[in-house]
Amino acid sequence: MKRALKFLDEHLEEYFVCLLMGYFVTVTVLQVVFRFLIRTPAAWTEETARYSFIWMTFLGSSLVAKLKTHIRVDMLESSLKGTAKLGLNLFSQVVFLLFGVICTIVGIQMCVSLITRPQLSPVLKIPMQYIYMSFPIGMGLMSMRIIRGLIAQIIGLAAHKAAREGK
Repeated sequence: MKRALKFLDEHLEEYFVCLLMGYFVTVTVLQVVFRFLIRTPAAWTEETARYSFIWMTFLGSSLVAKLKTHIRVDMLESSLKGTAKLGLNLFSQVVFLLFGVICTIVGIQMCVSLITRPQLSPVLKIPMQYIYMSFPIGMGLMSMRIIRGLIAQIIGLAAHKAAREGK
């Protein structure tokens, strides 16, 4: 059980994003085939490609937070050294975390409102709350990844400080 949880922790987003990317590419190619070769566009391919792209985007935000590869302007950070650089990094991670938490809360509220007032997708009649759930799930996972990174960074700083004082 512990190994399975560790595996999910390390690879959950990667597998889902890869699976969704493969599906997205497949249905997009099918859409081209249906539209230009068979001359009968299939609406379901466009709709499911759009929804898989949405899920891929928000799960990808969690993956990016885990790998610490999100896009950012690092001009100020690269000009700083030592403690100032670490402080700026911690501050930016906390701001990023606040953004993720706020987005998670707003996304949950949005999904709850869609449950009370249901909407269906135009072609496949999928309940839209399943599509909109990508937002709070992706932002929640992203927030958890940032929290784990912050904890690791703080533990690393404490260990570095203890090692320096021990010398």
